[in-house]
Amino acid sequence: MVVHPAEIQSALPSAVGRTMDRLEPLLPEAVIRARAALAHSLGAVGHSVWPEVAWRFSRLTNTGLPIEFAWSSREAALRCTVEVAPPETPDHERLGLAARCLGWPNEPRHALAPWQALQQGRDLRFGAWLGARFSRAGSATKLYVDLPPGASLPPPCSLPWLRSPTLHWRMAGLNADQSLELYAQCADLDRERLLGWCQRFLGASAPGVALDQRLALLCGDQDLPRPSGLSLLFDREMRPRALTWFCFAKALFRDDQQVSKALQSALDGEHAAVYAALAGGPPDGRWRHGMVGAGVDAGGTSWLQCGLRPT
Repeated sequence: MVVHPAEIQSALPSAVGRTMDRLEPLLPEAVIRARAALAHSLGAVGHSVWPEVAWRFSRLTNTGLPIEFAWSSREAALRCTVEVAPPETPDHERLGLAARCLGWPNEPRHALAPWQALQQGRDLRFGAWLGARFSRAGSATKLYVDLPPGASLPPPCSLPWLRSPTLHWRMAGLNADQSLELYAQCADLDRERLLGWCQRFLGASAPGVALDQRLALLCGDQDLPRPSGLSLLFDREMRPRALTWFCFAKALFRDDQQVSKALQSALDGEHAAVYAALAGGPPDGRWRHGMVGAGVDAGGTSWLQCGLRPT
């Protein structure tokens, strides 16, 4: 079925359309693909039996909008995370619905049974989300799995130190290339401990140095706010590939303007332009930045990132 541009535009919330309008001159082909994909993903939300809450029920943003954009200095791309179903859908059904939307091949690493077992009979915060990245190089998808409080990580996440009592696992990110990202909340993570984790996880000192330089752009000389978050990326063989630290922007900065000033001071060229497009739009009295973070991979390449509510 061919979906016409006018139908795509009308299927998206106005704030989403405005954001992509600003980004389209920079990444035209990526935005075209994103518009169609988002119209499909958000179509079920727009047809909710509860239209009065359909666009304000989600935990993704501080206004309940069921989509959040993301930016990273690692690559010029349109990144987003979206809800997989309308608000009336039970959270324990969302993981299966999300997997069907992705259409990944039925390979062992993509089997959902261990993750569904973790959710069974537990209170969930969101169930599952869909993630996507649209760039000149192509598109990629991701499945975010809600990990309930107290849940133990399933195989192959059997490394002993992943069971540290200081790490409270909140979410898993399953990628189409069979890599896995685990997200934890840490109540007592300070800068020294984070850099120690970085060296322990990636097995070298260079990534920690690169990460510390990025942290300085966000935190200055102050220590990390508590609690904060940590994500660990593994390849398909469960070999460590990257580490990212993150926290809410409002834990570090006075307002959105101060966040933008800090990020733009470290950027130039296309990365700065993409960030400006995503962060643009008139102020509406609410924070538009969600999480901000800094990451590094095993090769020592580091980056800044943030989540942005469409405006």
